[in-house]
Amino acid sequence: MDNTMIGKGWNNTEQKAKLVLDPRTKLLLVLCMGLAVVAVVPIYVEFINILLFACLFFFNGQSKTAAKLMVFFLTLFALSYVPCSSTGLFATVVLPVVFMARSFMLPVIAGKYLIDSTPVGLLMSALEKLKMPKSIVITLSVMFRFFPTLGEEYRNIKNAMKMRGIGLNALNIILHPLVTLEYVMVPLLASASRIGDELTAAGHTKGVDAPGKKIRYKTARFGIVDVFMLLYIAVGICAVIGARLYVW
Repeated sequence: MDNTMIGKGWNNTEQKAKLVLDPRTKLLLVLCMGLAVVAVVPIYVEFINILLFACLFFFNGQSKTAAKLMVFFLTLFALSYVPCSSTGLFATVVLPVVFMARSFMLPVIAGKYLIDSTPVGLLMSALEKLKMPKSIVITLSVMFRFFPTLGEEYRNIKNAMKMRGIGLNALNIILHPLVTLEYVMVPLLASASRIGDELTAAGHTKGVDAPGKKIRYKTARFGIVDVFMLLYIAVGICAVIGARLYVW
């Protein structure tokens, strides 16, 4: 029996989730949202996608993340349409940064949702059903546990610095880069090395690389929500293609 590397954090997230998508649907969402980097996406399609992910985060028990996402996007949207001269600082510096942030926002958000809402055991089940090579399945599974665990270590370091009266913010990072390097980067790199070794040992102990068919507690299955999501993706692709062809 294999419930590979499902931690306490994943269990809590799964209990809060009111809407569960198949990991294969989430992977397709990440790939489709990645097209926003190379293709010009109409603003209404961009807004609908952001609203979709805000709803997905909300139903995943991450209401604060959903609210921050909407506020951040609306701020970028407002900055994009601020009238300005073509030679001012706003047009030469701020607008290009806003454009880059909007271009990479959708794939980054889709990846975050995939990582935050997918237990590792369920991800491995989905990748095995896609007939992925075992080496890729194991690598992705370890990676999906590595980044959340590293994020937890970062939060612990940040809290420890607050207790010592050292605030971790942009101003202190600029004014005291050596202090940031000493108190944040050094322990974080040490934690990253330790986490990698522990996850590798845990994976070997639980038999992720063992030959033969594995029986899992949870199996990836498509549901009615996945069908609606696939239809949404198809309609979105048609909308982008139609906008490129000046159909509407």
